[in-house]
Amino acid sequence: MNTPIRHFRVAHAGLDLLHGTRLKLACSLLLAERMDIHLQPWNGEQADLLVVGGDPSAMAVLQQQARTQGVATLRIVRGATAATGVLPHGASVRDINQELAALLGGTAEVADQAPARAMPQGTPLLLRAMQSADDASLYLLQRGATRVVVDTATRSLALPVGASLSEIVPLLDDLTWSSTPLDMETFQHQYVYLLPRRHSFEALYFCIARHRPQLLPAVAAGTSLQLLHWPDLDHRDVPASWLLPIARLHAASWTSTALAAASGLPHDTVQFLFSAAASSGLAKHQENAVPPSARPAGLRDSRFLTWVARRFGLDLQAGRA
Repeated sequence: MNTPIRHFRVAHAGLDLLHGTRLKLACSLLLAERMDIHLQPWNGEQADLLVVGGDPSAMAVLQQQARTQGVATLRIVRGATAATGVLPHGASVRDINQELAALLGGTAEVADQAPARAMPQGTPLLLRAMQSADDASLYLLQRGATRVVVDTATRSLALPVGASLSEIVPLLDDLTWSSTPLDMETFQHQYVYLLPRRHSFEALYFCIARHRPQLLPAVAAGTSLQLLHWPDLDHRDVPASWLLPIARLHAASWTSTALAAASGLPHDTVQFLFSAAASSGLAKHQENAVPPSARPAGLRDSRFLTWVARRFGLDLQAGRA
């Protein structure tokens, strides 16, 4: 008896002509797997899978929309390593075909077992280790040859030489990560020389806000927020356009709507900054926030912004125009 043909709706957004064409071919080849694919542009409505590519910020917004509706996603990301739900830019028809088959097959199994329940996406293992309240303060996270040590005592991550947070963040929700508690002696003898670079939790959260903001809990609309102190940032992972709103958040309490208007950034981007601040523990919630019609910054703010520019080697005056 032949297996019945299963029907799926696959939406796409942000793909260039090359990847769009390869996606069409990959979908047509799935008929051999008894999968009939209806390919459509993403319009915010229900689909079984969303394939996204292009600009990371736009991709993050699209993935957040899909996540809200319980729609699985396949991201095509420049410089990424192939993993569940992720393919590198330039992925072949075969690569896309195999990933579609795996993701849609999993979607069908979940639908059969619990048709009325959407698939929640849990907190990535590395973020859970960072938030752990266990006695152990060191955790070794491994994914293949990739190793990261989470140090909750110093609120920092230990990475190999040459590794950057922007390389780790796209892999955070990969299901192949494993976690092992470490004692300090084992870390000192076996891993300290392998993982000499340190990055703060704050730097990671702001890097996530740039590349994978959908992994951070959203801050409620209308929340007034101020930074407790200037965040420990890696200049490679912070766009120049973010420095002015971060400086404003350091100086006073703002709502996301008012800060977006004052800084000239999209409201979604400011919301991502709020999520990073809240997740990293830097958020000081206040009732008296700067209103949308904020006055120009005074001399003290100008001196502070000049210091920021020197620290990051950037011209903030150009960014404020």
